[in-house]
Amino acid sequence: MESLEILTESVLNIFEEFSIGRRPLNAATLKEAFSARKEIQALLQPVLNASPAERSEEVSGSDKMQPRIPLPQAATPKNATTADQLSGLRDAFLKILKNLGPLIKGEHEIQLTRLQNKINQCDSFLQFGLIGELIGTLVGKIIDDTVGRMDYSNDFLVGLSNDLYKLGDQLLSFQAYNKDTHQLSSKFNDDLLTNAHDMHSIFDTGKSLQDIKIHFASKLFAISNAIQVKNQTDEVRAKEADTKIAELQSSLNTYNQEILQIRDRADSLEKEVLLDALTEINNRRAFDLQIRENLRRFHRNGEQFSLVLIDIDHFKIVNDEYGHKAGDKCLQEIAKVIRTSLRKSDFFGRYGGEELIAILHGSNIENALEVAEKLRLRIVRTRFLYQDKVISITISLGVTQVLQTDADPETPFIRADNAVYQAKSLGRNRVCAI
Repeated sequence: MESLEILTESVLNIFEEFSIGRRPLNAATLKEAFSARKEIQALLQPVLNASPAERSEEVSGSDKMQPRIPLPQAATPKNATTADQLSGLRDAFLKILKNLGPLIKGEHEIQLTRLQNKINQCDSFLQFGLIGELIGTLVGKIIDDTVGRMDYSNDFLVGLSNDLYKLGDQLLSFQAYNKDTHQLSSKFNDDLLTNAHDMHSIFDTGKSLQDIKIHFASKLFAISNAIQVKNQTDEVRAKEADTKIAELQSSLNTYNQEILQIRDRADSLEKEVLLDALTEINNRRAFDLQIRENLRRFHRNGEQFSLVLIDIDHFKIVNDEYGHKAGDKCLQEIAKVIRTSLRKSDFFGRYGGEELIAILHGSNIENALEVAEKLRLRIVRTRFLYQDKVISITISLGVTQVLQTDADPETPFIRADNAVYQAKSLGRNRVCAI
């Protein structure tokens, strides 16, 4: 394995350990993690053994940055030039950011894009050292956000569990109350039946009319008293039942409000997870989910679709000449133009950096080529203004359609990516298909 591949894999493993273990990410813990890796120490040894003059030589050649902790060079073949080393290091850092992509959402997506642009502009090991610190800071924020979402979910589940237990207790209490009420009614009915039976049986005793009258008066008094007590008890219990029902209704209303809040929160989280913060269109994560579903439908039902991968030509030059704010504004406007040019049923999102991608449902490659050419012309004819400056923008597009041999989403995407590369090789501002 080459030195840069070893470095890349080690850095990714370190970040994964921080994420799984929820360890605090700072300079001290990161240094400790790097020091514990033998493979990294082996790569750093040549620079650590270098003289101070050799280490400061790189710093003196830079007029843009103050001396920071330099990123040591990995051991490379003797015939490798500094440019080759910087190119390899650039590829390694971009690979790290690409692997972090699925974990990044919201405002961090903008930071990721800017880091990618900075990496492409790096021309010294010192600058890569600074980029390494920025990546470490970004990873720390991602870990904090992830832990925060986990804590929120845990708190919600604990609260929901407590609410359900409370609701269960209320229902059990209401059930017990109804059972008591039924028992009291049964006892009252039994007492009435007993008194009525006694009144009926008095005629079989042969007693005098006066005795029967006294007996009837006694039983009627007992019945009247029982009815009065029953009415009073029913009135009290009716009030108690109203109170319990009101409490239950209040609890249900509270739970309903909490469910609505959770639904709103879920919608908000879904937007954070599946929307690109800068362009407000779908992001890479949404694309991965969508193309898997499209591929599944294609193999099951034969539902055809095509991919159109869009790459903004010379976007680095736009950022260099006009600034990253201008680049962000152009990216937003390009996304808006393309979004309004597609059907509502088509998927459109930002794949990463200056790459956009569309999934055209029900379209074969001929239809997709027509759509791609229409998009290219619309961008060419659109005037992009930033602070009264006209910025010329063109795009290169790669088109492919899904095939029966496509076993995974990566296969059609690679074809579209190769088509974009072909378009750029032929001079950019064109559409190619594979």
